Amino acid sequence: MPAPERRTRWDLIAAALLVAAALGVSAVLWWISDARTTNLVTAPGPPPQPPAITQLPPVLTEAWRTTSPATPLPLVQGGTVVTGIDGTVTGRDLRTGSVRWSYQRDRPLCTLAAAFRQVIAVYLRGNTCSEVTALDWSSGRRGAQRTGPVEAPTRLAAAGNQVAASGQHYLEVWRSDLVRTLAYGRLPTPVQPATQPRPDCVHGSMAVSPGSGSGGRLAVVEHCAGERARLTVQRSDPKEPDQPEVIFSVLLPGWQARVVAVSDNWVAAALPNPARLVVLDGQGKTVAEYPLTAPDTDLLGDPPGGVVDVTKTRTQLYWFTGSATVALDAGDLQPQWTRSGSLGSGAEVAGRLLLPVPGALAVLDTATGEQVGALPVDRGSYRGPIETASSGAVILEQRGPMLVALH
Repeated sequence: MPAPERRTRWDLIAAALLVAAALGVSAVLWWISDARTTNLVTAPGPPPQPPAITQLPPVLTEAWRTTSPATPLPLVQGGTVVTGIDGTVTGRDLRTGSVRWSYQRDRPLCTLAAAFRQVIAVYLRGNTCSEVTALDWSSGRRGAQRTGPVEAPTRLAAAGNQVAASGQHYLEVWRSDLVRTLAYGRLPTPVQPATQPRPDCVHGSMAVSPGSGSGGRLAVVEHCAGERARLTVQRSDPKEPDQPEVIFSVLLPGWQARVVAVSDNWVAAALPNPARLVVLDGQGKTVAEYPLTAPDTDLLGDPPGGVVDVTKTRTQLYWFTGSATVALDAGDLQPQWTRSGSLGSGAEVAGRLLLPVPGALAVLDTATGEQVGALPVDRGSYRGPIETASSGAVILEQRGPMLVALH
């Protein structure tokens, strides 16, 4: 039996140097990694769930408020409200606004959205909104993450099992695990550039639908040189993400347009001069055109972030034009009624539509648009648009960068 090999002093020194080098590399990697600049504090347990209400309160008073410029609309699910400012996402108690969980990074937020029963946080890195993290609503625990060259500024539009990220030259669609299913427009690093039909056009607005057996739909209004506004509808989950499967692409009867909604069978676009809503079928054929009482100025240009303000329910869509709210049938997208002088698309609460108007939340019959009541709200000097949401007996108003809870 051979004698065991004896380690010399130099062997021990060499081993120690290797260990030190490995630790040094690990320290450097940690120092330059995102983990060093990320701080996550999770909630100790689930929040209390607010009971559903069957009737509206006689009055509303302010419960709490906080600054949340990263949320284009109130984000609420059950007993948790999510807010965002600078690089911090915060899960708050619905009733008090107190912090339940937080997720903080050393880079600014581009936007926040609710999708897949999670919070989707998009962060700016360099010139793009490229870093995306999913967070659990009730605990703040991290879920899926992705990186990608989403343009800044961007806004997310969610439908079913997918979410689309807007951009003037480049759009993406992700599924619930944040894997990209569609890349459309001017690809940053195209593998097959010829697969993109119009990479030099500018995207004005977009809408996404969950789809059924045939998959989801992404509708985009494109502005191309020398053309009227173009409406393109494509599958949101083609076989190859960078090879769009266009269902139809048609020129609309005007130079400016906004896509309002899309489904398997219909798509609606609003045009000015005169103000009207054009409905097309699944093959791109115009099947109806409805006059709108909203002023032309509401429909000029593109909506902020490339997404119009729409509240969706099972039977109706409430679309805020900029000075009026139009109720559309969720099936065929036909206008049902219009309320002028509104400040947002509203939210359904206890079987009624609560619609923000100057000095109050108007209480409307959802079927007819008739006002059946009003809840006074003191908004101080704020006169801008208002996004509304609710959970239990708490009504949330997004007034520009300020989120206000009422009860």
